Amino acid sequence: MPKAPRGKRVSDAAGESFVVVNKAPNGEAEPFFDRTRQVWVAPWRKPDGKVGRPTGKTRALAAASRDRHVAKAAHEAQFGELADGFNDHTTVGELSAWWLEHVARHRVRPTSLATYRKHASVIADKLGAVPVFDLRAEQVTTFVSELLDEGSASRAKNVRTLLVQILEQGVEFGLATQNVARKVKAPKAAPKQRRTITPAQTQQLIAECDPRFAAAAALCFVQGWRISEALGLAWQDLDLDEGSVLVRRGSTYADRVGMVLGPTKTRGATGVQMLGRTVVSLLRARRDLNEADRAAYPGRWPTVDYDGEQLDLVFTTADGTPTLRQHVDRAIRKAAERAAIESAGLGTHAGRRSVVTNLFASGSLDLEDVARFVGHNDVATTRGYVQHEGDRPRQVSERALELLDPRPTKDEA
Repeated sequence: MPKAPRGKRVSDAAGESFVVVNKAPNGEAEPFFDRTRQVWVAPWRKPDGKVGRPTGKTRALAAASRDRHVAKAAHEAQFGELADGFNDHTTVGELSAWWLEHVARHRVRPTSLATYRKHASVIADKLGAVPVFDLRAEQVTTFVSELLDEGSASRAKNVRTLLVQILEQGVEFGLATQNVARKVKAPKAAPKQRRTITPAQTQQLIAECDPRFAAAAALCFVQGWRISEALGLAWQDLDLDEGSVLVRRGSTYADRVGMVLGPTKTRGATGVQMLGRTVVSLLRARRDLNEADRAAYPGRWPTVDYDGEQLDLVFTTADGTPTLRQHVDRAIRKAAERAAIESAGLGTHAGRRSVVTNLFASGSLDLEDVARFVGHNDVATTRGYVQHEGDRPRQVSERALELLDPRPTKDEA
């Protein structure tokens, strides 16, 4: 039997309410044991002046329940009801939609934003109706678990990462006191072995590629460019006599808009780069083809305005419209088939992986140099592109033993 509380309760005439004489230091009434219901009660004064009576099986549970009520009341008072904007009842779905439109749209490229929208729709389907303030870590855990059950650990990982970003904004705005998604560990996606080809196969592939797309393929498989950087290239950026190029933009596809110019994906990709002789030769051939297209085009050749400059894109269709990534992917696979190279898994990004893997596996460059060549800001990202190390482990072992266990000289022998 619990000990009787020390506080004195004075009932009113009707016996329907009471006043607790003893108070806690914070001014709230001390929890007391209600013998009739056999529960502990922790009274508190609501903002409207009424008395709330949360209960619990123990004194601590009753006090914890009261603390939750007090915190929620303070949270509601912080926001109130707004005609527009956030309030205490703002849901995960509402915050997600606002974040995509007003934050993510200005931070990421159109292609990344489209991916964000797909992931956000998954979040909205499962958690969208839950108020941000009421969301609990166990709900997020269940949500991530269901995504894992659907069979894609990488998708579950990416969706969870997006939810963390969205809820972080909610914490900053006071919609929640903590980011509960951070309490849920990110799923571990097993690394996948992806296609790469050797430098010799690269030469065969480019030789068999459609001349309209060969230079774009070479920029991916020789220079290690992202296809967005190749498709954003303008003739104004090139100095073919010097064999150099100024990389300063990319071109990506936006739903219901088409190809859109924008900044490069990373700062490391921006700047002057030297071009390989094969790439320069193919760009010269691409320029000749472009001039033939212009001569056959009825009317003024289309140009693109970007950042206050009128640009002539290098990679366009016969009627001057921007080339799509899918066109280059298709040309690469067809070239692989003609070169008797397995085409499965080959595309524009396979070129970037091949460049990173071949350079690192050669043993001639360390990972930092490879990252610098392909424009990665983080060496860890470059590490993820390496699909195999080739002969590098043996080379490293030989160099290490030359230092640690050198052969004796003639005099020593």
